[in-house]
Amino acid sequence: MRLFILSSLFILSNTYMNINMYGTGMFLPYSMGIVGYIKKHFPLAMSDVNITGISGGAICSILYTQEDDLSNPDNIWDYTIGPDISELSLYKDLHIFQKNIGSNLKLRYNNTTPRDLDKISIISTNVMKMKNEKISNFSNLNEVIDFSLCSSYIPYISGDTIGKKYKGVDYMDGEIFRDYKYNKKQTCPTTISIHRKMWGRNFHISNYVYTNKQISRDLFNYGWEDTRKNKNELFKCITTTKKRIYLGKILSQK
Repeated sequence: MRLFILSSLFILSNTYMNINMYGTGMFLPYSMGIVGYIKKHFPLAMSDVNITGISGGAICSILYTQEDDLSNPDNIWDYTIGPDISELSLYKDLHIFQKNIGSNLKLRYNNTTPRDLDKISIISTNVMKMKNEKISNFSNLNEVIDFSLCSSYIPYISGDTIGKKYKGVDYMDGEIFRDYKYNKKQTCPTTISIHRKMWGRNFHISNYVYTNKQISRDLFNYGWEDTRKNKNELFKCITTTKKRIYLGKILSQK
């Protein structure tokens, strides 16, 4: 309740904040737990933001902008990976992830009006140039999904080729040539960076190569709870970029 009141004590200024959703690997559910908590508890504060997704973070960007609620990890698994898939291995099953998440998301959003396409940017690695490219201003949501799959495409693991085509150009995972380091210190007030190391959690080595629905559920809950525990740090980043108008007089009259 206190957090709801805090997030309601300001109106949005014209200043946009940037959210960078970095690569996830097999820790996609953990990052989804982070963004799920933010979606639920900071709805006003995190509106009017520019979002850049890289690799698994590109998938997070789609769900964050298109979904109303991201609080149920089992539902997220079912409408992305699929209810018939119970486990995924890094070296055997990422082609299933690529195929299913693309087709499932396109089907899910087929008859919906896309949201915030002008606020989404995706970074992927151009195979020919061997450097990262950032694409914005997508014409439709299918383009965002297609380029996000390029951004999360691991050569010869996610498929049988070195890259995945987008508009005739081969791309691969945007994390491969990333020019940043994961840093627990946030670059407030302009940017919030979301990644698996942001709250300092240590993971079991098996989480890097294998997941199933129960592990996914656990990772999601870790991300959710870690964000809840660190909500004050997150709130500092948010409120430094927003104009707060306290409603003390109004509240005192009630």
